[in-house]
Amino acid sequence: MEKRFIDNCPICSTQEENVTEQILSVIQKKTFAKNALVFEQEEESRGLFLITKGVVKISKISPAGKEIVLGLLSAGKTFGEGSLLGQDRQADTATTTEPTEVLYLPKKDLQAILDKNPLLYQSVVASLVRWMANLNNVIENINTPSAKERVWTYLCRLQSEQNKDLLQLSGKKHEVALMLGLRPETFSRALAELESDGQIKMNHKQIQILQSSK
Repeated sequence: MEKRFIDNCPICSTQEENVTEQILSVIQKKTFAKNALVFEQEEESRGLFLITKGVVKISKISPAGKEIVLGLLSAGKTFGEGSLLGQDRQADTATTTEPTEVLYLPKKDLQAILDKNPLLYQSVVASLVRWMANLNNVIENINTPSAKERVWTYLCRLQSEQNKDLLQLSGKKHEVALMLGLRPETFSRALAELESDGQIKMNHKQIQILQSSK
């Protein structure tokens, strides 16, 4: 199973077979219960994590003490890339929102592999660049005054990521609401308004985009 996830991981998928074998040799499987802390902001960075099951919330505490949700990551996603690029302390906090399994690649072991494989290093950099782009999206969304516009922008980006019109939210409604800087009831009301406007259709746990954002 580990090889399947490594082969499909954006960071590792373009690597040669011997590189994959090197990665597999240092992997550690870890299991976390719901609401478990994977790592905390400002603690020593430890390495790269690849989610094989479950959801991980990446968040940050603002100077005012408020939690800012930066992302909700599901199976196939990675986090912790900064630790491989000179980041000694965690810039954010990772917490599970449901029972979760990850493949953990210790910083020291993976760094040794990176030093010998420039293409893998480039893939890690590219992954971190994508994450920084995601942070820009989070900031833009929070600065959008209209709740309906925030939710629609989020759905449009989700449609682009999932490449389909029937979308699965990246987390539970209250978690997505928190990520968008909204109260759960405000998020639900915005979805209802979008459905009333004919832009989406609610379908149990999925949302169908009726007005294409492509």
